[in-house]
Amino acid sequence: MTGLPAPLTLDAIHPHLATRVIGTTLLLHDEVDSTNRVLADLAQQGAHDGTVVVAESQTAGRGRLGRTWLSPRGLNLYVSILLARALPSETVSWTPMLAAVAVLRAIRTLTTLDVRLKWPNDVLAIRSGVGRKLAGILVDGVGTGQASGRAMVVGIGINVNMPVAAFPKELRATATSLLIETESPVDRGRLLATLLGELERLYDHACAHGPGDIAAAYQAACDTIGKPVRIELLGSEKIEGTAEGLASDGALRLRTKNEKVLEIRAGDVVHLR
Repeated sequence: MTGLPAPLTLDAIHPHLATRVIGTTLLLHDEVDSTNRVLADLAQQGAHDGTVVVAESQTAGRGRLGRTWLSPRGLNLYVSILLARALPSETVSWTPMLAAVAVLRAIRTLTTLDVRLKWPNDVLAIRSGVGRKLAGILVDGVGTGQASGRAMVVGIGINVNMPVAAFPKELRATATSLLIETESPVDRGRLLATLLGELERLYDHACAHGPGDIAAAYQAACDTIGKPVRIELLGSEKIEGTAEGLASDGALRLRTKNEKVLEIRAGDVVHLR
């Protein structure tokens, strides 16, 4: 690729967008601190269900556990989606996994990559048996302009057209992009529209039927289940064991070496070989 990448435009997105609600309001920004922060403010001002904020770059993009999300201009997708419908209570905790399944399906629609999920919501490209991170998800609960309303802002970052040289050296062994994996640029407008379509289908289904089918789809695509793993908990505690499956709320069930089964709801998973 030569020169600056073409910026995302509504004209590049709308021909591919077939949603009813998600993306009806779609706001494109050149640069923001964080798309999740911008959308949370809009939610508090009464933004409606399905509002989408996209940025070409972020100056303070966030990942899980307070990490920075690398957000170079014009190469990737940085998008936040407002889910403001009342979800069944048992479904709310599955929202990050629902979003992960949507990302996985969108990438599988546009590429032939072997894409899998790492608990709770990392999307991996599997190459030569090794998973490298393609995308991450951060869900924030927010108040809305409706009386005592609560909603969720689903932030999604996908490494799309980022060359190896754009990654810091310390990330090159563990992170990747669609460009690196497919060896050709991917249309960001089409990817975004496909992602929003997948998310809307899953969201509608979860609202109507609860999390059962989402849980089954997630578990079928999850590379963590069945693997020996190390969980790095908040602070410095680490636990090793085998990831056995998921609890009813999406927590990871970990069988430790002394045969105790723990349910992990927050932490960083390292797949052990």
